[in-house]
Formats: sequence, C-alpha cells, structure tokens
Amino acid sequence: MLSVAVLAVTGGCARKKDAPPPPPPPQVVVAKPAVFPVQRYLEFNGYLEAVETVQITARVKGFLNDIKFTEGAEVKKTDLLFEIDPREYQAAFKKAQADKLKAMAEVKRAKADEDRARQLLTTQAISQEEFQQRIASRETADAVLKQTEAAIETAQLDLDYTKISAPIDGQINRTLVTRGNLVGQNENTLLTTIVGVEELFVYFDVPERDLIEYLRGLRDKPESKSPTGGTPITFGISTDDGYPHEGKIDFRENKVDTATGTVRLRGRLKNPKVPPGNVRKFYPGLYARVRIPLGDEKPQFVIPEDALLTGQEGRYVYVIGDGNVVQKRTVTMGPSVWRAPPKGGAPAPWTLTNPKPSPEKKDGPPGGPPPAPVVRSVVAIDDGLKEGDRVIVNGLQRARPGAAVAPDDWDFRGPAEKK
Repeated sequence: MLSVAVLAVTGGCARKKDAPPPPPPPQVVVAKPAVFPVQRYLEFNGYLEAVETVQITARVKGFLNDIKFTEGAEVKKTDLLFEIDPREYQAAFKKAQADKLKAMAEVKRAKADEDRARQLLTTQAISQEEFQQRIASRETADAVLKQTEAAIETAQLDLDYTKISAPIDGQINRTLVTRGNLVGQNENTLLTTIVGVEELFVYFDVPERDLIEYLRGLRDKPESKSPTGGTPITFGISTDDGYPHEGKIDFRENKVDTATGTVRLRGRLKNPKVPPGNVRKFYPGLYARVRIPLGDEKPQFVIPEDALLTGQEGRYVYVIGDGNVVQKRTVTMGPSVWRAPPKGGAPAPWTLTNPKPSPEKKDGPPGGPPPAPVVRSVVAIDDGLKEGDRVIVNGLQRARPGAAVAPDDWDFRGPAEKK
C-alpha cells in the first residue's frame, strides 16, 4: 500500500512539472501623445447666395423681336440680350428732332423781333409795353426749344430701351417671355434674371452664446480694422469631406434676432472655374457647412483617432500603467486636427514610426507583432491625458483593462516634428 501511495505522489509531481508555461502577454503598439498647436472652431449650417442679382425687365412697350443669348450661359456686362420692336420709338425720335428744328426757327424769329423792337424803342417808335411783349415772345420761344430738346432726350432713351443689355457679368436664367409677345404694356415686364457667379456669399446664423465667443476673439485682435475682423472661414458643401474651401467674413447684422436668439453672419468667397469643363465650382443656393476659428492656436495633446474607443461612459483610451498593466482612461475629445483625404494624395503629415525595429522572433507573443499602424486621422484631447502617458494605438483588440501586455513603444510625430 505504501509503494502505491509513493507512486501516486511521484506521478502527481511529474505531471505538475510537465504542465505548459503560461502564454506570454500580447504585444501592442503604444505611443505618447504629441503636443501640437490646436485651433478650436465653431461650426454652423448655412447656404450660398449670389453677390449680385439683377432682374432684366422691359422698360418700354412693344413686341419682343429677338432674344440674343443662350439660356443658362454666362454673359458679360453690355452683352445684348433682347430687342424690342423699335419702329414706334424711331418715329417718336424723328418727330422730336423735327419739333426742335421748328422751335429753333421760332427762337430765331423771336430774337429778330426783339432786336428790331429795341432799335425802335430808342426812337420811341414803339411803346415800352410793346417792347416787353417782344421779349416775352423770345423767352417763350426759348422755353419751347428747351422742351423739344428734353423730348429728344426722352425719345432717345425710349429708343435705347428697345435694346436690352446685361448690366453685370454673370449667369443668365431662362427667358420668361418668348419672341412675338407684347411686353411693357402696363408695367415693366420681367424677362429673365442674372446672378453674379465670380464671387458668392455664404450666410449662416450664429447662436448668441457662440456670437459672444466670436466677439471675444475679435477683441483680442486690436490690429484688425474691419468691423468683422475679416475672420477667415472654411466651408464645405454636401459632397465635400470636411471643410476644404476658404473665404472671409465680411458682414454681420447689427442685432440679435430675439425670436431665434441668433445673428446672421456673411462670408465672401471666390468661385473659380474648374477645368476641363470650366464649370463654376459652386452654385447659388447650395447648402454649406461653415467653420469659424475660435481664438488663437494653443498647444494641446493629440493622438491618432483610431486609439479612441466608445463606451457607456463616453470616449476612452487604454494606457499602460505599472507592470505594463492596461488601464482604462476616460477622456474628453477635442476638435479634429487632421484627417486623411478620401482619395489619398500627398504623404500623410502624421506618422507612427518604430525607433528600434527588430526582427520577428519565433517564440514571441501570440499573433506576432502588430502591423505598422497607419495614421488616418488625428484628434485633440481636452482632458484625461497627462504628460508621459503611453496610449495603445494598435492592437486594441488584444488589450483588456487589468491585464498585462507587452508594449512596443513607437514615436508619434506631426508635421512640425518631422525631420
């Protein structure tokens, strides 16, 4: 019985010595937050509007003879747009010219009568009363001549109005009246409209709380001479990713709308043509997302956005604590600092690099080292991180709060730090 017990104990000890060792901790990529100048922004919704809008109307009565433009095309100032039948006004102009010639002849006769009466008055051949009558006749003839000259100007204006030209450069709308129709019968007839497209306005409404922050930023810049500060803005339309376009604030209304608690601001922006079709980039009436810088840039912690996780408590990250144990840290997310364009392009200004790359070991952590992380976006952290924190930026699926990991320290660098 004793030998059996000894064998049992001996066998048990042998099995304990042969048990496999615990697996090594999983490997993750960690990096310290970078410190980078961060610009805070206010964001609003707005719409684009033309800087200039003109209604083209018929100012004289007549039949519309011709339309000289292509609907929807861009026109230049002074381009001929419409022609109204001019015959009635040509006849009126000629009659006014004839009336002027008649009035000139009457003035000449009245002047001669006045000169003759003046000579007769010196010999007392006529009375003073008759002489005054000659003067009155000459003054009446002068007045009639001035009336005929005014009538010529009026007739010339009416004749000129039969040719309607573009008063501004811009894009013309469709014609609202077709050839052969009578226009200007009882009132000015609207024929079409033109909107300026070389520059556009962007209008947006700012809540009063954000307005106070915006005005505080203007007060901090006494060198600004513009009442709006000429604050630069960035904006994007519905198909844009982010805010790729630029403009400047050039106007704000002088009071807050008490019904809505907002004040309307206006930005001004260029609207260039885009090759190869040379079509304007923007269109009046488009929806726009507007972003205004708030104050000056301030140094702040920034991390790759892929390091952020979301839970019931909000946004959080994993940091490495004592003994390489993972800790969960709730953070307050700030503004976006950089985001990779959707179609790629230039090399990313933000990088994660391994300062001491080493070959992969066969007996390394399970799954091998994580692949080289690619920084796709960078965000600022308002609260929750401190200097020296090591944040897990890759291998998050392998980390668990309270568990040990094998951290691989990488360098997180921004544009100002790249050599």
